[in-house]
Amino acid sequence: MASQKKQSKRLLNDIEDSVNQLVFLTSDLSLLADTNKLALNLKTNIETLNQQLAGLKKAEFNATLAESEILEILDELIDSDPISTLEQRLFAAHADQESGEVGEFFQQLLDKIEKLYSPLLSSIQQLTAMPDKL
Repeated sequence: MASQKKQSKRLLNDIEDSVNQLVFLTSDLSLLADTNKLALNLKTNIETLNQQLAGLKKAEFNATLAESEILEILDELIDSDPISTLEQRLFAAHADQESGEVGEFFQQLLDKIEKLYSPLLSSIQQLTAMPDKL
Protein backbone atom coordinates (compact mmCIF):
# COMPACT_ATOMS: atom_id res chain seq x y z
CA MET A 1 0.00 0.00 0.00
CA ALA A 2 1.33 3.42 -0.94
CA SER A 3 2.21 5.85 1.80
CA GLN A 4 -0.21 8.65 2.53
CA LYS A 5 2.25 11.13 1.11
CA LYS A 6 2.41 9.20 -2.17
CA GLN A 7 -1.37 8.84 -2.25
CA SER A 8 -1.79 12.55 -1.62
CA LYS A 9 0.70 13.45 -4.35
CA ARG A 10 -1.06 11.11 -6.79
CA LEU A 11 -4.42 12.66 -5.93
CA LEU A 12 -3.04 16.17 -6.35
CA ASN A 13 -1.68 15.18 -9.77
CA ASP A 14 -5.04 13.65 -10.72
CA ILE A 15 -6.84 16.82 -9.64
CA GLU A 16 -4.38 18.99 -11.52
CA ASP A 17 -4.77 16.92 -14.70
CA SER A 18 -8.57 17.03 -14.52
CA VAL A 19 -8.60 20.75 -13.80
CA ASN A 20 -6.28 21.46 -16.74
CA GLN A 21 -8.59 19.53 -19.06
CA LEU A 22 -11.61 21.36 -17.67
CA VAL A 23 -9.89 24.74 -18.14
CA PHE A 24 -9.08 23.86 -21.74
CA LEU A 25 -12.59 22.60 -22.51
CA THR A 26 -14.37 25.61 -21.01
CA SER A 27 -12.06 28.44 -22.08
CA ASP A 28 -13.43 31.12 -24.40
CA LEU A 29 -16.99 29.78 -24.25
CA SER A 30 -19.37 32.38 -22.83
CA LEU A 31 -21.97 29.91 -21.57
CA LEU A 32 -19.22 28.08 -19.69
CA ALA A 33 -17.59 31.17 -18.19
CA ASP A 34 -18.63 30.26 -14.63
CA THR A 35 -17.27 26.74 -15.01
CA ASN A 36 -14.04 28.11 -16.47
CA LYS A 37 -13.71 30.55 -13.57
CA LEU A 38 -14.22 27.69 -11.11
CA ALA A 39 -11.62 25.55 -12.92
CA LEU A 40 -9.09 28.40 -12.99
CA ASN A 41 -9.65 29.00 -9.27
CA LEU A 42 -9.10 25.30 -8.58
CA LYS A 43 -5.97 25.33 -10.73
CA THR A 44 -4.54 28.26 -8.75
CA ASN A 45 -5.34 26.59 -5.43
CA ILE A 46 -3.80 23.26 -6.44
CA GLU A 47 -0.67 25.00 -7.73
CA THR A 48 -0.41 26.88 -4.43
CA LEU A 49 -0.87 23.69 -2.42
CA ASN A 50 1.77 21.90 -4.52
CA GLN A 51 4.19 24.78 -3.86
CA GLN A 52 3.48 24.61 -0.12
CA LEU A 53 4.15 20.86 -0.10
CA ALA A 54 7.17 20.82 -2.40
CA GLY A 55 10.27 19.31 -0.85
CA LEU A 56 8.69 18.52 2.52
CA LYS A 57 9.53 15.30 4.33
CA LYS A 58 6.71 12.86 5.06
CA ALA A 59 5.74 14.18 8.51
CA GLU A 60 5.92 17.83 7.46
CA PHE A 61 4.09 17.06 4.24
CA ASN A 62 1.23 15.33 6.05
CA ALA A 63 0.96 18.04 8.70
CA THR A 64 1.02 20.86 6.12
CA LEU A 65 -1.61 19.11 4.04
CA ALA A 66 -3.83 18.45 7.05
CA GLU A 67 -3.69 22.12 8.09
CA SER A 68 -4.08 23.60 4.62
CA GLU A 69 -6.93 26.05 4.08
CA ILE A 70 -7.01 24.87 0.48
CA LEU A 71 -8.52 21.57 1.60
CA GLU A 72 -11.42 23.57 3.01
CA ILE A 73 -11.83 25.34 -0.33
CA LEU A 74 -11.83 21.98 -2.12
CA ASP A 75 -14.31 20.60 0.40
CA GLU A 76 -16.65 23.55 -0.28
CA LEU A 77 -16.50 22.75 -3.99
CA ILE A 78 -17.80 19.27 -3.29
CA ASP A 79 -20.82 20.77 -1.54
CA SER A 80 -21.53 23.47 -4.15
CA ASP A 81 -22.58 21.14 -7.02
CA PRO A 82 -21.45 23.35 -9.92
CA ILE A 83 -22.49 20.76 -12.51
CA SER A 84 -26.16 21.16 -11.60
CA THR A 85 -25.82 24.92 -11.91
CA LEU A 86 -24.18 24.51 -15.31
CA GLU A 87 -26.88 22.11 -16.44
CA GLN A 88 -29.60 24.60 -15.49
CA ARG A 89 -27.81 27.38 -17.34
CA LEU A 90 -27.31 25.33 -20.51
CA PHE A 91 -30.88 24.15 -20.66
CA ALA A 92 -32.21 27.64 -19.95
CA ALA A 93 -30.19 28.84 -22.95
CA HIS A 94 -31.52 25.90 -24.95
CA ALA A 95 -35.11 26.83 -24.13
CA ASP A 96 -34.64 29.90 -26.31
CA GLN A 97 -33.65 27.75 -29.30
CA GLU A 98 -35.92 25.84 -31.64
CA SER A 99 -33.37 23.38 -33.01
CA GLY A 100 -33.07 19.93 -31.44
CA GLU A 101 -29.43 19.95 -32.50
CA VAL A 102 -28.66 22.69 -29.99
CA GLY A 103 -30.13 20.64 -27.16
CA GLU A 104 -28.22 17.58 -28.30
CA PHE A 105 -25.02 19.64 -28.43
CA PHE A 106 -25.60 20.96 -24.91
CA GLN A 107 -26.22 17.43 -23.64
CA GLN A 108 -23.05 16.14 -25.29
CA LEU A 109 -21.06 19.04 -23.88
CA LEU A 110 -22.52 18.51 -20.43
CA ASP A 111 -21.68 14.78 -20.65
CA LYS A 112 -18.06 15.60 -21.49
CA ILE A 113 -17.80 18.07 -18.62
CA GLU A 114 -19.32 15.56 -16.22
CA LYS A 115 -16.79 12.93 -17.37
CA LEU A 116 -14.01 15.36 -16.50
CA TYR A 117 -15.65 16.54 -13.30
CA SER A 118 -16.45 13.10 -11.84
CA PRO A 119 -12.82 11.94 -11.44
CA LEU A 120 -11.92 15.45 -10.28
CA LEU A 121 -14.57 15.29 -7.58
CA SER A 122 -13.52 11.79 -6.57
CA SER A 123 -9.88 12.81 -6.24
CA ILE A 124 -10.83 15.90 -4.24
CA GLN A 125 -12.97 13.80 -1.89
CA GLN A 126 -10.11 11.36 -1.34
CA LEU A 127 -7.61 14.18 -0.81
CA THR A 128 -9.79 16.04 1.67
CA ALA A 129 -10.26 12.78 3.60
CA MET A 130 -6.48 12.26 3.91
CA PRO A 131 -6.05 14.37 7.07
CA ASP A 132 -8.58 12.10 8.80
CA LYS A 133 -6.21 9.17 8.15
CA LEU A 134 -3.15 10.92 9.57
